[in-house]
Amino acid sequence: MAWRGGIIILLMVSAAVIYPARLQYERQKEFYERTKAEADRVRAERDALQKEVSALQSSPTAIEKVARENYRLCKEGEIVMYYKKPQK
Repeated sequence: MAWRGGIIILLMVSAAVIYPARLQYERQKEFYERTKAEADRVRAERDALQKEVSALQSSPTAIEKVARENYRLCKEGEIVMYYKKPQK
């Protein structure tokens, strides 16, 4: 009968050690997954920026597109017309 008490104590001590370790494992796993997702997002953004830089370094058309869309520049002799959206 004494061995039953020993088994119960062993189980309680094991649970006291294993449960906090399991919680820490779960927290670290969640942190890893969030960090990995953020790293993947940053890598994708980096790749897109590298592609854009490469296009701007090698393509006059890409440069013209940026100049027209971002800086509202036009070629000499072109007429640019701006309009307002109708108000409702």
